[in-house]
Amino acid sequence: MKFASKASLAVVISSSMVAVTACGNGSAGANNNSNGTSSASKKPVTVTFMSWGGAQENKQLLGLIKKINQQHQGQFQIKDINVPSKYSQKLNTELAAGTATDIFYVNNDNLPKYEKNGTLLNLDSYLAKYKSKYIVANPSNYYKSSLLNAKYNGHYYSLPWIAQPVVMYYNPKMFQAHNLPMPKAGWTWSQFFHDAKVLTNAKKHIYGFLQSNGWPPVEMYVWSQGGHFYNQGLTKSSLSQPAAVKGIQLLAQMRKDQVIPPLAQLANVNIESLYRQGRVAMFAGGAADGNYNSQGFTAKIAPMPKGSQNATFLYLANLAINAHTKKNKDVVFQAYAALLKAINHWKVVPPVKQYAKNLSQISVPDAPGGHTPQDRIPVILQSMKYARAPRLTPTNYYTILSNDIYQPILSGSTTPQKAAQKAAKALDKAIQGK
Repeated sequence: MKFASKASLAVVISSSMVAVTACGNGSAGANNNSNGTSSASKKPVTVTFMSWGGAQENKQLLGLIKKINQQHQGQFQIKDINVPSKYSQKLNTELAAGTATDIFYVNNDNLPKYEKNGTLLNLDSYLAKYKSKYIVANPSNYYKSSLLNAKYNGHYYSLPWIAQPVVMYYNPKMFQAHNLPMPKAGWTWSQFFHDAKVLTNAKKHIYGFLQSNGWPPVEMYVWSQGGHFYNQGLTKSSLSQPAAVKGIQLLAQMRKDQVIPPLAQLANVNIESLYRQGRVAMFAGGAADGNYNSQGFTAKIAPMPKGSQNATFLYLANLAINAHTKKNKDVVFQAYAALLKAINHWKVVPPVKQYAKNLSQISVPDAPGGHTPQDRIPVILQSMKYARAPRLTPTNYYTILSNDIYQPILSGSTTPQKAAQKAAKALDKAIQGK
């Protein structure tokens, strides 16, 4: 997926955090500046910004920043510091040294740790001051699920810049060849398994679906059956409860029905390429993945199958301000708002509802016509209404899921009930810091 490599997803979003100083707050006063520089200074303030992303993505980002800087020449100039690899490690090191940038990307999973450690600026007063001026500064304009970890102890410490739901990519030619109806809103797991069996020809290494150790996320299977990973207070895992086990049973059924490739066939393979090559009929991927370069067919999308309720996984990434910036915080916030607005007009899917409604206007260079196909937009926007991200990802969270759920279930070495019980115990220890 474009929002993260499947193989590296757990590493990226579970990187350890370093402890920094106590809680960071700041008022939105015009002269709020830790080093005493007046906001009326004639020279524009240089606002540093740490981003991740490869060369192509960073080139696009630099184009956005250039436009922002042209519009705010007398006020501020944003300077991008791109860190395409080992981003979390670099950010942690600089935060600990007191040399971190004024603004930086934060993976949603890491937010609670940063918020507790006082790394992030309390945005409340700035949001109150600017919510009428900037659409992105008003939390009520965001999809509720996109603000999952943006708030801590009742205060906002970040805002999301992307909210990408997982959707079902399917090969319409394969469905047509087997006289199967196309997946659509409201289709169920029962229909999914029926179609996946019909579409599978294991002798020819053709499969109805693809499930690897770690992708697609087991969370959305659990959620679709009404299950939860934790209790309401996030103090204990609920993974061993019947509804959650029912979600894990979907993984077991995929293996039992032989509608997915054996794990051995997925070693050292770009799993998404199997879909694009026509070797897998259905693939769960991010809404921005596109798969426009599929071979011999035009990729289509549908919502994820429904269990007792609609559910899908939501990838989130946030933008935060360094609580210890030495720049005028009011100016930094305005640069922050300008970045959020620009990125909301660049990335699929914008977490701001007003901008998401204009999804067809966002440039997608590799898509036919340079924009998200019209038939995909209703699916994406509908998925946004019920997509969700994990509420808590303690240390070793993804390792626990890999070792205790994906690997044993997909290899057939345990039952869903036993896997759930073992993972729940491991998560309880992780929550308690043991």
